[in-house]
Amino acid sequence: MAKLVVQLLRHRYVAVASGGAFEQFELQFLAKLPANANFSNLFLFPTNCASGYYYNLRLGRFQQEYDIRLSGREVKRIFRSFAAVFEEMEYVPPKKTYGVILENRGSQVTFSALGQKAPLRLKERWDPHQRKRQKIRKLLKKYLPNLEISIGGTTSIDVTKKGVNKTLCVKKLEQRLHVGKKDMLYVGDALFKGGNDYIMKSAKIACASVSNPEATKKLIRHIIANDK
Repeated sequence: MAKLVVQLLRHRYVAVASGGAFEQFELQFLAKLPANANFSNLFLFPTNCASGYYYNLRLGRFQQEYDIRLSGREVKRIFRSFAAVFEEMEYVPPKKTYGVILENRGSQVTFSALGQKAPLRLKERWDPHQRKRQKIRKLLKKYLPNLEISIGGTTSIDVTKKGVNKTLCVKKLEQRLHVGKKDMLYVGDALFKGGNDYIMKSAKIACASVSNPEATKKLIRHIIANDK
């Protein structure tokens, strides 16, 4: 996958948007790419685009361009709301967890049912059809009507400020690169209703749904092969 991303960066601007914090981007993504990759064509949008990082060629590193943070009052309200929802639905947490369950990422609060460091094989089993998280999300909306709530990854629910979601990266890239929406393609694995990619269908850009890494590789190869 890293080799394909490097090839793609030679042909296209590439933006990565995720619910993860920037530290996760560094560990899980940037660390896998070679030092000679065309980072000038790469744009990173952690915490569901509540923050954005662009490559500073002079400094030789990614630099934060903006950060839309939750207030301390909002963070406290989110934590209280999760507690109220869990009590209301009589939620039974997993017997074993791995790391932080409810994390304040500054611009986003993330619930990770098994913990941030849980093995992927366990994460994939916990809520494969999003039924548990859809129920939690529906109840959270009663307590947090003025915030964005979306399902992400395999076990996560992300909460950000109203209007802060993945469509924000489209606006930011339009402004920075002067690239029109007709020339953008969004690729995601959660384009279903309630998923943290679903909102992109309202962004008026083309969307492609992928279900696994192999499908993503196939799409990247297709884009590279049909560059013109």
